[in-house]
Amino acid sequence: MDQERLKCILSVLERYELTLKEKQFVEAVESYFNENAKITDQQESVLEGIYREKIWIRNAFISQNNLTTKGSSSKAA
Repeated sequence: MDQERLKCILSVLERYELTLKEKQFVEAVESYFNENAKITDQQESVLEGIYREKIWIRNAFISQNNLTTKGSSSKAA
């Protein structure tokens, strides 16, 4: 993973509420990257997984809100 991709993922994850374990992991990855200028394949895989999960939850929530809003407005009509 290059530095720009890592920064992008970390930036996005800052906007989400992470579990304690996720926060600890992200902090450990950041620290490891700062010391070694790279992260391991396993760290990359887990970090990408957390990122995808948070994005999926956000998209599912937005989709559900859109369905609820559309359903309410069509009932009112």
